[in-house]
Amino acid sequence: MKEIEIQYGQGLMDALLDSGADSVDAFNAVSSLKDHFDARKIQVGQKINLYYLADGNIDRLEMKKDFDNLIIVQGKEKNYSSANVFLPSQVITRHAFGFIDDSLFLAAQRKGLPQIIIANLIRIFSYDVDFQREVRKGDQFEVFYERKLSKDGRSVQEGNILFAKLTLSGKEISLFRHTPSKGGFVDYFHEDGQSSKRALMKTPIEGARLSSFYGNRKHPVLGYNRMHKGLDFSAPTGTPIMAAGDGVVERANWYGSFGNYLRIRHNGTYKTIYAHMSKYGRGIKKGVRVQQGQIVGYVGATGRVTGRHLHYEVYMNGTQVNPLTLKIPSGIKLKGEAFQKFKVIIEKTNQMIMEIKSHILLTREIT
Repeated sequence: MKEIEIQYGQGLMDALLDSGADSVDAFNAVSSLKDHFDARKIQVGQKINLYYLADGNIDRLEMKKDFDNLIIVQGKEKNYSSANVFLPSQVITRHAFGFIDDSLFLAAQRKGLPQIIIANLIRIFSYDVDFQREVRKGDQFEVFYERKLSKDGRSVQEGNILFAKLTLSGKEISLFRHTPSKGGFVDYFHEDGQSSKRALMKTPIEGARLSSFYGNRKHPVLGYNRMHKGLDFSAPTGTPIMAAGDGVVERANWYGSFGNYLRIRHNGTYKTIYAHMSKYGRGIKKGVRVQQGQIVGYVGATGRVTGRHLHYEVYMNGTQVNPLTLKIPSGIKLKGEAFQKFKVIIEKTNQMIMEIKSHILLTREIT
C-alpha cells in the first residue's frame, strides 16, 4: 500500500502518475469515480491509499469523500468500478463553560474548544451581539455541541452546536438549534421562538477594536476633515473577516486607496464593503455566491492606511448608512404548533445538559 497526498496545483490524475501509476490505469481509475466524486474538485491535502498488483497495475484506490463516506475504486485496466462505502460513527456531546477576560474567541480557546466550534459560536451570535461594544470582562459563555468519532476511535469531526448561551452584563442570550419543518433550513432560535438570523450581522469580525466611527473626522493620512462613511475595526493582520449576510460578490480586486477591496450584494436592499484586507478568503472572486458568516478575507493594511484594520461599509437602497444604527428586520418567529414542537427541543436539550452537569458534579465529589 502506498499513501499519497494531493499537492498544490496537482490534480488526481497528476498525483497517480507522479506516484508511478500507468497512464491508462490512472485514467480509467479516475474515470470510474464520476458516479461518486468529481475529481476536478479534489482538495490540496486529500490523502489517497493506492494498492498495486505484482505487475505494477493499480489494484485498488481508497479515498475518504468526507467523514462518513469512503470511496473505493477496484479493478484492472479498462474494468475499474467505484463504490461508496458508508463509515459507521458514534455521536457524542460535549459541554463547555467559561468566563471572558478579553474576547470570546480567546476565552473559548482557553477552554479547549476547537476552532470550528468557536467560529460557529461567534457566527450564530453575530446577529444579536456587537462583539466590539457589548462583550466585557467577566461576561460568560456556555456551549453544548456534538462530536463524531469514527468506529476505530482514530478520527474526530466536530459537529453541530445544539445550544449556546452568552451572559453579557448580567443579561442572558440563549440559542437553540432547530429545524422548523421537515426538509427545511436549520436555524437558531431564542426561547420565545424568535429566529436569531437577520439579513446582516451586527459586525463582520470578532475580537477587534472599533477604532473609527461613521461620520465626519480628520483623515489620518490626508490630514483634513472629511466624511468617514463606514466603520474601522482594528485587529491583528490575518484576523478572519466574515460575510455579513448571504449574497453574491460584485467586486473582489485592488481598488485604489481601499487596497484589497470586496463588495457583496445581499439582496435588492443591502450591499456591504470590506477594504484594506491582506488577502481574500478561499475561492472569493466576482460572481461567487457567499453565505452569512463565511470567511471572505483577512485583516490587513493595503491601500492608503496608517495601520492594519478592516474598513466596513453598508449600503441600503444605494445609500451609505451607519452600520451601528441600522435597524435590520428580524427573521421568522415560531407560533402555534411549530412553537410547541420547538419547546420539546428546548426541554430535551436542557435535560441533556443537566445530565452532563450532574455527572461532572458527581465525578468531582467522588474524586
